[in-house]
Amino acid sequence: MKNKTKIIIVLAVLVVVGGLIAFNIVRAGRAETEDGVPRGALPVHWAHPSVQTIVSRVNARGNVELKDRTIVFPETQAQIVEIHVGVGDFVEVGDVLITYDESILTTLQDQLAEARLALRSAELGLEAARIAPSSAEVLAAETQVEQARTNIANIETQISQVDLQISQLEDNIQTARDNQADVQLLFDNDVVARMELDAANDAVRRLEDQLEVIQSQREAAALGLPMAQESERLAQAQLDSVRNRNAQPQVVNQAQLQEVSIERAQLAIAQIQRNIEEFEREEVATVAGTVLNILVEEGEFSMTGRPLMEIADISSENLVIVAHVPENDAGGLSVGQEVEISGSAIGIHRYTGYIDMIHPLAAPRQMGTTIETVVTVEIVAENTTRLRAGNTVDANIVTNISEDTVVVPLMSTVSAGGGVTFVYLLNDDFTLERRDIDLGEFSDMYIEAIGIDETDRIVSNPTGAMYDGMQVRPIPPVQ
Repeated sequence: MKNKTKIIIVLAVLVVVGGLIAFNIVRAGRAETEDGVPRGALPVHWAHPSVQTIVSRVNARGNVELKDRTIVFPETQAQIVEIHVGVGDFVEVGDVLITYDESILTTLQDQLAEARLALRSAELGLEAARIAPSSAEVLAAETQVEQARTNIANIETQISQVDLQISQLEDNIQTARDNQADVQLLFDNDVVARMELDAANDAVRRLEDQLEVIQSQREAAALGLPMAQESERLAQAQLDSVRNRNAQPQVVNQAQLQEVSIERAQLAIAQIQRNIEEFEREEVATVAGTVLNILVEEGEFSMTGRPLMEIADISSENLVIVAHVPENDAGGLSVGQEVEISGSAIGIHRYTGYIDMIHPLAAPRQMGTTIETVVTVEIVAENTTRLRAGNTVDANIVTNISEDTVVVPLMSTVSAGGGVTFVYLLNDDFTLERRDIDLGEFSDMYIEAIGIDETDRIVSNPTGAMYDGMQVRPIPPVQ
């Protein structure tokens, strides 16, 4: 009886346990297939692709510069008495810029008188040479000696004056080079614009060119000194010959010497007369514009080849934005593309413009703390009443516009390496399907996707845990 009772209890327990197991199996099966989606499936957000117009842009930093500027060179070499304009002044054509010291005219007139006297002396000497030796011939020879010595003294004085100018120029060049080094350092650290560096470089180059001109003048004067000394030697020999004709083994041809003296005196007179005729008491503006820079000071001497000042039209018509585009972004650039212009210098205002020129060569440029190869573009802005030369602006270049194109959020794409990009599609059976796509134009948040259409369902939040064929729980997009 006890054994039978035990058997019955064991069977009852087995029935209960079996029932529980069957119940749990049925229950588990229902949990796994509830709504057709496994209860533990990964939840994913999805959305349909959209059809939009994609505007592709390239951003670049640029500086506002002047297209053209006029460098004023002196018409007269004289001491500057007064500078009538200042930096920032607007001048019209004909306005007086600089007044020169007129005392140079007195010096030139004195030189002219001396040259005419030398010519007359040479003419008298020629007349004396054509007649028998006399006291007149001796006088003419003595005059030639004195004239030759005067010429030597004048040349030595000229060389001394040029040496002073060279010394002053060398000091100016050193100062300009020091400034150039300072500006280069500031430019390398993005403190100043390219325009200021170019101006510093131009200042050094102009002074060096001027020094070269002055040194050439000294060399010419130095070459003339031996000739003058030779003339003095010949004049002295002629004088000795006249005084000691019987003791002189060879008599210098006095007539030929006098003819040479006459020719030299005539050339000197012509040059002095040209200097007098070309002298202008005032330097006047030949163009209208704003004075950008004054390169001389009152009391200095103007010299050929040395600029006095810079004048330019600073209106918007003479402005250009020079921007530097990284070479990786430069492939889509073309002349005529629209540009949106902004920057702290113009506040909330925005201007439009277009690419007017793309420089043919790429070049390395300091961009922050690194050196980057860039392509330089010149941008013409429209209605830029608030821009001025030297401003720094942001140039937003529109490189392409794709209308009515299928796009997906950038965050929904996955890069598989090797240039392959894909998205996950959500199928009707709640499985994922990997779809490789080709990419087109892109904007800030969306990218053109070739290989899908707007009826597809795209997973919005792909992760590394997802795979092709994976079953997921979809979360419908928010309406």
